Amino acid sequence: MSTTSLKLPDALKERIQHFASESHVSAHAFMVSTLESEVERREARAAFEASAEAAAADIDAGGPVYEAAEVRRYITEKLRARGTGTQVERPRAMQREGAKPAARTPTARRK
Repeated sequence: MSTTSLKLPDALKERIQHFASESHVSAHAFMVSTLESEVERREARAAFEASAEAAAADIDAGGPVYEAAEVRRYITEKLRARGTGTQVERPRAMQREGAKPAARTPTARRK
C-alpha cells in the first residue's frame, strides 16, 4: 500500500476527527472509508450513465420502446405475483413509425 500525504485545513481535520470518534475509528480509517465510498459512488454513476447512453443509442437505432404505464403495471403485477407461480404478461413494445430522432449528445458529467 502506498502512502499519500494530505494537507488539510484545521477545521476539516476537526470535522473528520469528530465523525471518526463518533464511528469509533481512527481519523485515517475514516478518511480511507470515505474516499473508498466516494470512488465507488462515482464508478456506479459512470456505469449508470454509460448504460443510459447505450439504451438511448439502442432506441435511436430503432430498438423497442414501451409505454411507462405498461411497464409500471408489469412491475407491480410481477411483485404481487412473487412466490405464487403466477405468470405475468410482459408489456408489448409500442409500434413506432418512420424517422429516427436526432442524434443524442453525451450528457455533461457532474464534478
